[in-house]
Amino acid sequence: MNIGFLGIGNMGGSILKGFLANNINSKDIFIYDIDILKLEQFKQQFNVNICTDYEELVKNVDCLILAVKPDIILKVLENIKGYLDIYNPIIVSIAAGVSTSSLCNTINNDNIGIIRIMPNINAEIGLATSAYCYNNIKEENVEYVINLFKTIGSVFYIPEEKFSIFTAIAGCSPAYIYLFLDSIAKGAQKMGLNKKEALQIAIDVTIGSANMLKISEKHPWELIDKVCSPGGTTIEGICTLEENNFQQGIVKAIENTIKKDISLNK
Repeated sequence: MNIGFLGIGNMGGSILKGFLANNINSKDIFIYDIDILKLEQFKQQFNVNICTDYEELVKNVDCLILAVKPDIILKVLENIKGYLDIYNPIIVSIAAGVSTSSLCNTINNDNIGIIRIMPNINAEIGLATSAYCYNNIKEENVEYVINLFKTIGSVFYIPEEKFSIFTAIAGCSPAYIYLFLDSIAKGAQKMGLNKKEALQIAIDVTIGSANMLKISEKHPWELIDKVCSPGGTTIEGICTLEENNFQQGIVKAIENTIKKDISLNK
């Protein structure tokens, strides 16, 4: 199948780069964006096919990834509706807060399958965490899209009404993790270690700890207790974090993120 990208901003570009890094052939990818300079850059860097207008893009692809901003996606669909009616590609939307029912109502064509998928920024390095739901689409086409996005990471089916929760724990949490890592490095810097070295150590420890949790299938507190010796350094740090409402702060951040996403969707 040929894959089209309508929009190659931060997320669209990250997904495209992730596909190319995971053996999706560049000759099978077609892109269109209103930014002509960006199109040329992608052409030169990745040797993908660039299109000069909507029709050229839609007619050349079997699967069309809508990677434009959420506030304009329905308007864009209105603009390309005539071409969609002729060529009937699978529609894949990565727009936050735009429901499959809104997409279906705008397209108004039962022959066009729609799948909504939300990857996170890690798509660019093939380690995305994505959620999907769908409307009016054949099972084989769902399978194709899911397998496509599995080339750039893990994929979970999430009911659409819970997408705001997924956004908080997968879409936004990379920023929280970056802040956590920077804080660890800053603490080490304060006590005399070079921050660049401290940050690299913190990154490696985080990767190892996440894999330990995943492979062991233990509850996090089992591993916390395993690290905490009585009267030792780790339990001292854990108690300090608890005294400063570490867990409550994270929970509140997730809760407020979800509430904000719901309000934006409305």
